[in-house]
Amino acid sequence: MRLKPTIAIALAAAAAGWFAARWSGARGGAAAAQRVLFYQSPMHPWVKSDKPGQCTVCGMDLVAVYEGGKTFDHEAPDIVMLPAGSPNVVGVRTSEVKKRPLTRTLRVAGMIGEDMSRHGIVSAPVEGRIDGLSMNHPGQQVTRRQPLATIFSRTLLGAATEYKQALPQGGAAAETAKRKLEQYGLVWEQIKTIPDRQPDDIYFGMLSPLTGVIVKSYVAEGQYVKEGERLLETADFTTMWFMCAVYEQDLPFLKLRQVVKVTTPSLPGQVFSGRVGAINPVLEDTTHTAMVRVVLENPERKLLVNTSAEGVVEVEAPEVLAVPRTAVLWSGGAPRVFLEKEAGVYQRREVKLGRAGDADWEVLEGLREGAAVVTSGNMLIDGQAQLNNLASPAEP
Repeated sequence: MRLKPTIAIALAAAAAGWFAARWSGARGGAAAAQRVLFYQSPMHPWVKSDKPGQCTVCGMDLVAVYEGGKTFDHEAPDIVMLPAGSPNVVGVRTSEVKKRPLTRTLRVAGMIGEDMSRHGIVSAPVEGRIDGLSMNHPGQQVTRRQPLATIFSRTLLGAATEYKQALPQGGAAAETAKRKLEQYGLVWEQIKTIPDRQPDDIYFGMLSPLTGVIVKSYVAEGQYVKEGERLLETADFTTMWFMCAVYEQDLPFLKLRQVVKVTTPSLPGQVFSGRVGAINPVLEDTTHTAMVRVVLENPERKLLVNTSAEGVVEVEAPEVLAVPRTAVLWSGGAPRVFLEKEAGVYQRREVKLGRAGDADWEVLEGLREGAAVVTSGNMLIDGQAQLNNLASPAEP
């Protein structure tokens, strides 16, 4: 059965009227629920109109601002608005402001040196002529009471004769003569053999008072020396110093006894652990760095003097209020961040920062825990804020 054309047209008109009525009613209900206050440019918030149109600055369509939809002041000078769904908004990433441990890894460069507290000098205990010199080459290992040379000394021969004569009497005279021989560098094992010495035995053995490695020699065989004259310099390389320069901004992370891991190109793949032994409180004038001394154990004497080295200090401060370093912008000299108020709307906030970690900044003032700061795309937002400032009228 086919409908007549007039009946079909009437039914179609009735259906269209029903759909139009439903759509008009829904739209009227939405309009009643949210009344449009005004139309505003999403890029230049000061451009407003009471009817739809285009922004007089950038030409973008004005966006309706509904009654009850304003949760903060969109007209504030530190507010930046981006059009919803734009690529700029899609690329924006945020992070929550919260308390976290502030971790910092310090990398410092320096040199390996000897432990100067174990540097020693061997001096002539008495005047005389050095004969039979056996230990005077740099690099030779000497131990305490090891023979270094033989010495001919009239002063020492006279003291030995005095002791030999006072020995039968004993008492204070013998003790005084013994102490004089000890001051001239003789030990008890040498002193007790004096009574048995032959008259033609005019030499005495000179023993090392220190243990270490000879690093410098000032004497040669046959040389006449005076009492107190420097003969040798020794060093103990079983303990070494790593001397490095630390910039002043990193000094708050350093403290005594802190562990430092040291590597050197001369020993690839090997790591030496030491502790901070001293921090110089006086900074260098030109570099504003402080010299830091790290004590390293070197029992096998692998570390060599004057080799370059690198130290790594991993420090962790207690939990502090912090933001990612990528959230902080420094244009204009003052640190600031952008807070996300809602999608596409951001507020600039100046902050006061403390210490800098590897990935975070300590926040002292300007932010509260739980706020959302922009970590990616904030440079675009900052650029738009500067454009807004340039395009805004003198008195909006």
